[in-house]
Amino acid sequence: MCVKPRFDLPRIGVGIAHRPSFARAIEQHRDRIDCIEICADHYISRTEGRLARAVELSERLPIAPHGLELSIGADARLDMKYCRDVARVAKAVRAPWYSDHLCFTQISQIELGQLTPIAFTDAAATRCAAKARQFQDMLGMPLLLENITYYMAIPGGTMTEAEFLSKVVNDADCGILLDLTNLYINSQNLHYDPYEFIDNIPLERVVQVHLAGGVYEDEVWIDTHSQPIDRHPEVWDLLDYLCRRAPVRSVLIERDANLPDDFGEMLAEVEHARAVWA
Repeated sequence: MCVKPRFDLPRIGVGIAHRPSFARAIEQHRDRIDCIEICADHYISRTEGRLARAVELSERLPIAPHGLELSIGADARLDMKYCRDVARVAKAVRAPWYSDHLCFTQISQIELGQLTPIAFTDAAATRCAAKARQFQDMLGMPLLLENITYYMAIPGGTMTEAEFLSKVVNDADCGILLDLTNLYINSQNLHYDPYEFIDNIPLERVVQVHLAGGVYEDEVWIDTHSQPIDRHPEVWDLLDYLCRRAPVRSVLIERDANLPDDFGEMLAEVEHARAVWA
């Protein structure tokens, strides 16, 4: 049985993470795409024209903005200028929520260029939750935190990832963007049960899902966003399991590299996800 949602949010459907190479195809097939996700970082410190185009697009499709540099897991305080900039983007496109990653991306104001995992400790969870609550209050809309891929257990951890994620979002009273491809990859590389992970997080807080395709190299799964989701079809089973239990409001498909020549491949994934989600 699906649990009662924590947030009163619209079901905006199944869509695609917007990329410049997809812009024309998304316009042409708007009747087959329910929503899109934009990278908020690409709309700050740029021309007003780019944001204006996003605002115009938001009048035709719901937009869920997604960030990269909140760095919620860093020891430092939030970068308030960055927070104000991305909040401006989110409000301009009338976003139902805003998402970023449960990780850190900066040390001493130096950008690392990657999503870096956090040691799963009570102290780190408390720190992340306080910053998430602060940012969410400033946003004026729900913040969703996303699970990332990581390839080794970070030393010093005293909790499982599911316990850590649960404590952060419960203490911050925020939502979850559950990346099922990241969950599958971590479960394969680190040898745990992804269904048990789902069962052990607060499902009423799961608002959005990410799906993507990775690669298997040298006996390790790698999150590349470069392949069809069918490269690891078990992710579809995880989506079905989750959607029967959690009040998922949206499913977004990501593709950043090795882009298909035929956009129909992306549309087929949207339709597959919609059939499961519905």
